Amino acid sequence: MKTVIKLSIICFLSFSLACTKDFGEINTNPNEPDNLDPKLQLTYVLNRAASERSDQWRGNLIYCSVWAQQLSGNYETDRYITTNEDWLSSWWNSSYQNLGKDLNDIIEKTEAGSNINSVTKIFRVFVFQRVTDMYGDIPYSEANKGAEFATPVFDRQEDIYNSFIEDLTQAVNDLDESKDELGTADIIYNGDIQKWKKFANALKLRIAMRISNVNPDLARQTAQSALNSGVMTSNQDIAYISFSGSDVDGPNANGIGEVFQDFGITGHLFRYSDEFVNLIINNDDPREDILMETYLNDGTIDNSVGSGNHLGRPNGIDPGNDDFVFAQPRRDVMVTFDAPAIYFSFAEVEFLRAEAIVKGWVEGDARAAYESGVFAACKHLSLYPNAGEISDDDIFDYLEENGVEYEEDEAIELINTQKWIALIFDGIEAYANYRRSGYPDISPGLANGESGGTIPRRLRYPINEMVNNSANYDAAVARLNGGDVITARMWWDVD
Repeated sequence: MKTVIKLSIICFLSFSLACTKDFGEINTNPNEPDNLDPKLQLTYVLNRAASERSDQWRGNLIYCSVWAQQLSGNYETDRYITTNEDWLSSWWNSSYQNLGKDLNDIIEKTEAGSNINSVTKIFRVFVFQRVTDMYGDIPYSEANKGAEFATPVFDRQEDIYNSFIEDLTQAVNDLDESKDELGTADIIYNGDIQKWKKFANALKLRIAMRISNVNPDLARQTAQSALNSGVMTSNQDIAYISFSGSDVDGPNANGIGEVFQDFGITGHLFRYSDEFVNLIINNDDPREDILMETYLNDGTIDNSVGSGNHLGRPNGIDPGNDDFVFAQPRRDVMVTFDAPAIYFSFAEVEFLRAEAIVKGWVEGDARAAYESGVFAACKHLSLYPNAGEISDDDIFDYLEENGVEYEEDEAIELINTQKWIALIFDGIEAYANYRRSGYPDISPGLANGESGGTIPRRLRYPINEMVNNSANYDAAVARLNGGDVITARMWWDVD
């Protein structure tokens, strides 16, 4: 169980989030210094990375989950069109500007090597990897430093990744279990430093795999370092936060839950993609009944649709009036106000470890690691309200399905396909890993849009950067093949 946030912290979060419910109302100045308690700021960023509705809606869901084709959305983004500047800028404004500002502020006003400083550096890597993986080159070394760097340079993504590795290694070395500095300010691990070390090493392992196609030697060394130092070993180590759901428009509610619940049964215009549903059904996946339901337009369950009969909506189809024939996430389980927000799962660690073994980076049993990942992914659904627990026997049966059973010559595809399923509602990582690995083997949506009918490779930069940081923006765009377009591949996306 996660620690309940104290009243003072809730008040701080409520006040801070009141002005940022939707990005059209943002009135904060990312260059304005403050004297906030760094512990309160840490709680704020750990919470806000998952509780803000617009962040999840206009970053995680509307672009990444749709472009990874876990979901299909009745939005222009599903047809590969990115002309809505408000949507386009939301994730950048939230993660790079707002969260980045608070994270940098905590680091600057806490003692280097302290636990709070080190934990903040770990979470900063987590946040900024998401940003660079969506856009490519971004400000990092000069980011969020106020007037000193009012127009920060866009660091090359390769340099940013090198900094990530260095920052995580230093943070792990500095973390000291003998010091109790975090306490209830840490709403992920409640001050458990050993688990923060595991989270940091899991991030290093993810980073190693991301760069495996462009710098295999560094990738191998980084993966070995992470695994030797110690990664997550069970679902007890999952990095997640829980929500009470008591405040449906604030820090006590999951931002994804708000997107689905605030707009009634429309869901808000999201359905599961046919790619996702077909993969679940064709392999008799025991997660089906937890993950999905088909609803009538009055909000009741369509009892004529049972297990094995759900339909997914093809990506890119024209908007229509038949959306209620397509499966939605279960509204009483997966997208509630009190659903957990999983930042990094043990299942993902096991899939990463399995792939590292297949690549020959480390010794071990790749099949056992793969099956452990599938097992963990099925079991961690019990974190969701009303989900229940999938039985061991059902998981063992699933692991014997033709499209799931481990085969050595198909190992990379199997590992990354199962990771894609496990990453449901973490569209940002699912989209990044799809571009890196090429799996699962999904077909582009039924629209041409700006990508000529191919799955986009990145998100365009916000227009504010073009206007307010033009020289550095132009330099970054010049390094993109084809310019600031959604088909340009970033540094690690070469295959």
